[in-house]
Formats: sequence, C-alpha cells, structure tokens
Amino acid sequence: MNSGLNTTLLMIAVIVFFLGSCLGLSAAAQTYTATDLGTLHAGSARIHGVNESGQAVGGSGYPHGAETHAFFWQKQGGMRDLGTLPGGDYSSAFAINNSGIVVGTSNTSTSTRAFSWTLAHGLADLGTLPGASASSALAINNQGQIAGSSGGHATLWSGGNIQDLGALGGATSEAHGINNLGAVVGVSDTSSGPHAFLWQNGAMQDLGLLPGDTSSHADHINDSGMVVGASEGSGGIRAFVWTSAAGMQPLSGESGAIYSEAFDINNAGQVVGEIASSMGTRAFLWTSRNGLIDLNESVTNLPGDVVLIGAFSINEKGQIVAFGLKSPNVSKHQEVSADSHVHAGPTRVFLLTPQ
Repeated sequence: MNSGLNTTLLMIAVIVFFLGSCLGLSAAAQTYTATDLGTLHAGSARIHGVNESGQAVGGSGYPHGAETHAFFWQKQGGMRDLGTLPGGDYSSAFAINNSGIVVGTSNTSTSTRAFSWTLAHGLADLGTLPGASASSALAINNQGQIAGSSGGHATLWSGGNIQDLGALGGATSEAHGINNLGAVVGVSDTSSGPHAFLWQNGAMQDLGLLPGDTSSHADHINDSGMVVGASEGSGGIRAFVWTSAAGMQPLSGESGAIYSEAFDINNAGQVVGEIASSMGTRAFLWTSRNGLIDLNESVTNLPGDVVLIGAFSINEKGQIVAFGLKSPNVSKHQEVSADSHVHAGPTRVFLLTPQ
C-alpha cells in the first residue's frame, strides 16, 4: 500500500509541476491585441487614462500638437472631442474613473482651469483654491475624488470641497495620483529639492529618493499603497516602486537604460511606463515575476510601421493604453525616441487588450 501511495503522490507531484510550468509559460508569454483609437482631425494624439470598461481619455490635435482638445474614447462611437472651457483653445484629459467621469485641464480666455466632464453634463470648471487663479486636475478615483493642483499647491476636490494638501516645507507641490481610499501622491519642493510624497489622513509624507539621486516624483498609487514614479540624479532618471515595508526601490531589469519612468500601477502590481536605451524610447510592462517587458514584442497585431514609445495607464483587467509613432520611416528594430515625431510623423494612441 505504501508503494502504491508513493506512486500516486509522485504522479500528483508531476502533474502539479507540469501545470505550474504551463502557467509560468503562460504568464511569461502574455500577448496583447492593439486597437488604434484614431485622432481628432488628421493629426496626433496622446493617451493618459483607461477605466475598467476600456474607455480611454487623452488629448488630440493637429500633427505636432496645435489645437489640442481633450478626448473621450469608447468602442461604441469612437473618439469624442470634449471641447474646451469658455474662451479656451486647448484642453487635455488626464484620467477617467469607472463611472465615466473625466478630469483634465483647459485654458480659458484668462487662465488655465481644472475640469470634469460627464456624458450627461459636458465640461464643468472645478474652480481654484481661495486666492488662486489657476488649477489643473490630473487624477480621479471611483469615489469621485479629484487630485491636481491650484495656486502652486497639491489640491484635492472631494464632496464639493476643495482642499490645499500643503507641501513638504517648500513653496510648491502638485498631486499626480489618487487611489480609491483617498491617498494622494505627487511631488513637492523640499529644502533639498523636489521629492515624491504620499498624502493620507491629513498628513504629507516624504517618500525620499533612490540612492545617490537628488529629486523624485510619484505618478500613481494603487489600493494596496504601492507607489510608482521616477527618481533622478547624475546617473539619469530611474523608475521606482515604493512600499511602506521596503521603501523606494528601482524597478528590476532596467540595466543599460538612460531613462525610465513608471506612470501607473494596478492592484495586481502590474506597472506600465516608458524606458529609453540604445534603441530609443519604448513602452514597457513590469511585473515582479517577469521584470521589464517591451510591449512592442508582446502585441501580436502591431503594424510594422508603428513603434509604441510610452504606456500610461493600466486597468484591473490588464488593459493598457499606450502611444506611439506611426510612419513608414519607423520600425521597432531601429532607434526611435519620443522626439522622433518631429521627423517621423504624428503620434497615435492604442488600447492593448490581453489575449
């Protein structure tokens, strides 16, 4: 009986190992299909946010950015021009929550103002801190709380109120991201330069720097409190992940890069951003399991004349929004940078969906 039992356990172990190997290969070989979201006019576009329904937001204008307007995109109906606040000629949308509320920034005849947009009510000016004339909105959570800046300080719009989040002893600050618990991240001046911050429970915390660096900024925070952004010093700009347990750590697998930045992280810990090396700038996905992955190598239907150079948002389904260059003059096998559009042609935006 013991021999039979041992044989059975051995078979189970072999099956478990085989399944684990298959799952590991599947995780490493995650592929995506790309949907070109188009442009307003016959022009360029930049992408900034995506929600759980795959609705995406950004800005689009003529080939090199003239007359840029905020856009809202969804599968049914395509790209919609959100216009501008009264008197303005520029706007851009930076985030969208799961209710379809969009936030961004528009100029007016006299200033620059934060806005929110809904399908039912259109654009609405979010106002400013008392005594300030300008504001911008860069993030929104599913509770409708909005983070950005006004009067040179990080700002939170919540429940009809506008709150000054202060600074880390310096003159200015700006909020870049907010999670569903209301924790806010961004950048603030300090006595030694700009530092990434985390604001929660009424207090602002300095997240510090990567070793040897002189400045940092945070771009987003997930619901587990993991923060991503970039830290800069004489050695260049490096993407980081920060946790309360481990502090600020560089992303693994970015050796040889002269620049990297992490723009977003979802609750599964998947990070997206952009990285520059000898091949120029590329959009990346990072996971703790697989490290950095060039998204150009993971999209099965990417046209030969498209190079993805930045990824800016990822939802909980793993859908990613990225932008890139589309031109007969570019190829993923040659050097392409974020400035190449001046010579190579307009930028385009894409929704990448896991297969």
